Amino acid sequence: MKAAGFVRTPLARALWLAGLSLAGAMAHASDAVILPEVDVVAGDAARAPANASNWSAGDSRVATKTTTTLGELAQSVSVVTRAQIEAQMPSTIVEALNYSPGAYAGLFGNATRYDYVALRGFVDTSMANTVLDGLRLMSDAGSFSAFAVDPYFVERVELVRGPISVLYGNAAPGGMVALTSKQPQHARHSEVRVDVGSDAQRALAFDLAGGLSDTVSVRLTGIGKQGDSMQDYAEEKRLAIMPQLLWQPDKDTALLLQAYLQNDPEGGFHSGTPYEGSVSEHAGRKIRREFFDGEPDHDQFDRSQRMLGYQFAHRFTPAWEVRQNLRYTSSDMDLEQFYQAGWADDSELYRGYSFSEEKLKGLAVDTRLQGAVMTGDWLHELVLGIDYQDRKNEGFWGWGTVGNIDAFNPVYGNDAISDTARMNWVRKFRQTGFYLQDQIALGGWRFTAGARYDRANTSVHDPDAGTTTTWSGGEWSRRLGVLYRFDNGIAPYLSYSESFDPSSNTDIDGQVLRPTRGRQLEGGVKYQPHAGLLLTAALYDLDQEHVARMVPGASHFEPVGTVQSRGLELEAVLDLGKYVTLHAAYTRNDMEIRNGADGSEGKRPRQSPEQLASAWLNLTPAAGTRLGLGVRHIGKSWADIANTMAVPSTTLFDLSASVELGKWIEGMKGVSLQLSANNLFDKDYVAACYGENYCYFGEGRSVMTSLKYVW
Repeated sequence: MKAAGFVRTPLARALWLAGLSLAGAMAHASDAVILPEVDVVAGDAARAPANASNWSAGDSRVATKTTTTLGELAQSVSVVTRAQIEAQMPSTIVEALNYSPGAYAGLFGNATRYDYVALRGFVDTSMANTVLDGLRLMSDAGSFSAFAVDPYFVERVELVRGPISVLYGNAAPGGMVALTSKQPQHARHSEVRVDVGSDAQRALAFDLAGGLSDTVSVRLTGIGKQGDSMQDYAEEKRLAIMPQLLWQPDKDTALLLQAYLQNDPEGGFHSGTPYEGSVSEHAGRKIRREFFDGEPDHDQFDRSQRMLGYQFAHRFTPAWEVRQNLRYTSSDMDLEQFYQAGWADDSELYRGYSFSEEKLKGLAVDTRLQGAVMTGDWLHELVLGIDYQDRKNEGFWGWGTVGNIDAFNPVYGNDAISDTARMNWVRKFRQTGFYLQDQIALGGWRFTAGARYDRANTSVHDPDAGTTTTWSGGEWSRRLGVLYRFDNGIAPYLSYSESFDPSSNTDIDGQVLRPTRGRQLEGGVKYQPHAGLLLTAALYDLDQEHVARMVPGASHFEPVGTVQSRGLELEAVLDLGKYVTLHAAYTRNDMEIRNGADGSEGKRPRQSPEQLASAWLNLTPAAGTRLGLGVRHIGKSWADIANTMAVPSTTLFDLSASVELGKWIEGMKGVSLQLSANNLFDKDYVAACYGENYCYFGEGRSVMTSLKYVW
């Protein structure tokens, strides 16, 4: 009864704020992301299957909440298409960003439990900056309740760099990762895939889509997979399914019903090792990257997540439409973990014990009116909207101590727990935002102007002590951009944007942290003469105020100060159809802490590599075959805030090859075989460090063979 009440109250409030009754929402409402940003049934275009061979994307569907050509956006945006995802076979969403500029996915090494990604060097909300089908995943950063979507369910990933609060509300200053799910289509598509790989990895997946009638189409996608982590005794398991139904009663109306259900009964390895012993030697020795610091019979991570929602669009004139996205989210999380806590002597590590249970419920709804008007020679594409987010996370954290473990010759079974304590809490977040955006075209000029006002409230309640600490207030966010597109495809641009991100995290005194604010000035140039070629260069100057980071080994956050991030990002996307594809990216990022605590002034934050570079070459040596070669360079980063412990740079190589067996063997039509290998030469390296006691090994060589049948 309590859960049901939680759903009804925010839902009624959200619909009221949007100026809609529930009946009105179903009759007039909004956001049909149905295929290409859902041109609410653009004839056969909305019924055609996605082009699996298309490596380049000519437009963005999330940076402005309209479909806009990448070469006409006064902002840095990269798109990872389904073709790239299928060729590289990332195990997580963030792995799909390995070849995009401005993003670093190795914050916690080979851990796959959460989708951590730092954008333009900012890591403070690295697991809570993801949007799915236009709505934020309601992850609670600072707790263990963060959502993850399997890459098999995703049609494309857009990486929008820089502040984006003007359209999406609470957001990290470095940008956001926007996912578009696979969606129903009238054209029949049936696919079954079997994966077998190193570390006992295996998976079975299916994807079925097609029309049931002229107005109804469906899609059912699912995956089951499991395997071992690189570390001893750690396992990963997942079951996920996504049923969808699309109803298009006429050319002006579309309603998409969606559900996403996922259970991760095993979350793999998620711990670190000290800097001495991983990056450098300790007592003349280094720890094996396969070292497991827990207890085989005690460590567990069990997460169940459920998402139910809809996307609706109605076009009431040729130029104007109303859209609405709504999603209700819930999750249950159970955690029990033994973890190392620094050196006790030359061979043994101290260990701690943590346990937690959390239950999260959230609602997100976004309603907007959008259309085009002419004023003289000026073409205006307007978006006027309101969105609402409501999240409640309830649970407890517990901790204790346990016997030491030998890091070089571990013996398990010393699992007696002592000195246990427990803290109960209820964390709440609520935000309502009103936004307006105008995209203006005048000849070769493109102007973007947007403003948003948010009211937000965050609170943390301690039921044992009967105390509640809160923050509430209102903030404006703005964005301005100007771009000039020459006839030859060259387009210089300049933009200013802001971010606003309230938090439910607390400091050492139990007080809720102040919201962070971000401000960015960006200038660059783009060259996009056609959809198969895009060259971009961007320079940015980005500040974030009121930054705080979790204290390693503790549950509270400490203030960092203001962090300034300045950088250069280069990207090249060359797609010559089925013959040659080249993706290349380079990032140079200079970060500095200002007005920080003693010892941090002028220093660089942890876990932020100074340089990133990558290139992926995709070739078709013969009909029905494909060969992909990739190289990734990760620059030096720091393990401590004083910048005395460097994490060295490394260079990694990846490989992918596939063959359509039907092109070569009679009777094998629709069957393809693929081999993918990451870290091809099995480089042993540390990906990043969160302090001197918590460094994270990067994933060793992983090889996956995939057999797929499409009919």
